[in-house]
Amino acid sequence: MRHFLRVLWVARRHAAWVLLVIVSMAMVACATVFALNLIRPIYDNLLSPGGASRAVSAAATPKPFLVSRLDAVSAQAQAWIQARLGTGRSTLLLLVLVAIVAKNVFTFLARYSVAQLGLATVRDLRDLVFDAVLRQSPRYFHDVSSGVLMSRVVNDVRLVQEALAERFGDLLQSSVTLIGILAYLFSLNLHLSLVVLLLAPLLLAPVVHFARRLRRRSWQSQERMGDLTTVLDEAVHGMKVIQAFGMERFEAERFRNATQRHFWANLRARAIQIANAPVMEIVGAVGALALIGYASSRIASGAMTIGDFSAFLLGLWAAYAPVKNLNQFNLALQQAVVASERIFQVIDEPVDILDLPGAVVLQGVGDGVELEGVWFAYEDDAWVLSDLRMAIPTGRTVALVGPSGAGKSTVAQLIPRFWDVQRGAVRVGGRDVRESTLASLRGLIGLVTQETILFNDTVRANIAFGRDNPSQDRIEAAARAAFAHDFILQLPKGYDTVIGESGLSLSGGQRQRLAIARALFKDPPILILDEATSSLDAESERLVQEALENLMKGRTTLVIAHRLSTVRNANEILVLHEGRIVERGTFRNLLEADGVFAHLVSMHELAGGDDAPPPVPEESEERSGS
Repeated sequence: MRHFLRVLWVARRHAAWVLLVIVSMAMVACATVFALNLIRPIYDNLLSPGGASRAVSAAATPKPFLVSRLDAVSAQAQAWIQARLGTGRSTLLLLVLVAIVAKNVFTFLARYSVAQLGLATVRDLRDLVFDAVLRQSPRYFHDVSSGVLMSRVVNDVRLVQEALAERFGDLLQSSVTLIGILAYLFSLNLHLSLVVLLLAPLLLAPVVHFARRLRRRSWQSQERMGDLTTVLDEAVHGMKVIQAFGMERFEAERFRNATQRHFWANLRARAIQIANAPVMEIVGAVGALALIGYASSRIASGAMTIGDFSAFLLGLWAAYAPVKNLNQFNLALQQAVVASERIFQVIDEPVDILDLPGAVVLQGVGDGVELEGVWFAYEDDAWVLSDLRMAIPTGRTVALVGPSGAGKSTVAQLIPRFWDVQRGAVRVGGRDVRESTLASLRGLIGLVTQETILFNDTVRANIAFGRDNPSQDRIEAAARAAFAHDFILQLPKGYDTVIGESGLSLSGGQRQRLAIARALFKDPPILILDEATSSLDAESERLVQEALENLMKGRTTLVIAHRLSTVRNANEILVLHEGRIVERGTFRNLLEADGVFAHLVSMHELAGGDDAPPPVPEESEERSGS
């Protein structure tokens, strides 16, 4: 329940609607009670023989305060209507119509206000969840699947929405109306009201029982939904592998098992909800029959009139709807309590990569990038990097090569501080990256990886990612430098073509050139190329390599690659083995040294496009500069 109260705290920013809610609901309650009080004179004065004499007798009988005040207001209203319309006995019926119309007008205002309040709060809650996800580091996404996160943002928030935007209005309106009706019933007949009060626990017992069971079943149902979305997400992203291995039937069976588990968990929760209404109706019928039996003896003794009992009975009937709504809200609340707990698990998850107190804004790269005595391990695993020392001078290109698992991609993730080192320091411009703000650090870095991430948007929006009103000339200049302009113009709508999820309507080389154009548009002083050409064919690699050459000009660049064409022109090549630098030098020097680098080339762990290493460029030594 504590987490659902936090949802209500999120709603505080929309408190301006609360006043309209309160006023409207109070008017609904007043109109409801006023209409109920008109039942007595309708029965006793209009429908019964000798209504006029009965009305005189009723007027002379002392009445409780609330009933007398309602009768006085009713009499004044009837007199006002009769004076203007000249009607007689029908003024009472007209007054009932006015009360019903007023009740429904204010009901609309109340429900609309609650819907506005609830939907705005749910929108804010989704925004908070997404903001929390964006703050997390890669460590978090290693432990939590995207399917689970989708379930939290979509399914769990939907359950909160049902309770808050759809049922919360019932809670408020029903509570106010129920209080008004109970006050009227106690004022109308104390004895009957006390009998109802004694029977109330019979009605509340199943409510408590069903609520307790539903909360447990709701948690199971929502967990199964998380499993289902995880299987679906994995299948969508791994479709090529599934089809290549002929595993369609296996995956279909896996998904069916997930939907079956969700079906049974959901069915058990729905069974509890469905059983609730019949049980309550049976219990309510028993209570009503007992009440009628008691009232018949009171009427026979002359202690009350049929009109009094009819008004009381209709008051109880009017009270049943608020009680039923409160019960429906309670059922929705149990699911929302579980859902809100799961939502705030995401929001409250600690973030391990944060701006430290006193973090400064980096203004530039200074002398470049340096890794000084870096030790790093994922979780409790063995050291991936051990006392690593390397530097990338400003405006120079350093290539990092080595066998798989040597730690190359880890180095690429430490510079933009996706992970923090356990020992040593990563420095940009001479400052430890942990002492700088994340926004300023990452603002200096452009990243192009083997896995090209594009968005389901236009080509223009992907190149100028996140920029408002970008210059078309600048976008085209970046595309030209990335050798992407020509193929973009051939797309159905050119730069306005929507490229689909992950850019799957494009070839691998086209996607990679768009990613390079995006980096060129950002124009960062530091560039990290992580296996940027490893999955391309020869023709695509040639075009992408030319685009990369344009991108690398004048930038402080770290290149991680399995292609000789990508590293051969680097100012310095570092060979990483088991987390340590074991060789460093130019392309020519490392080949002539016949060490680890030469072995990688001969074993084709550095691919050159054919069986023999490519010719060594004559200018390599002159470009080494170190």
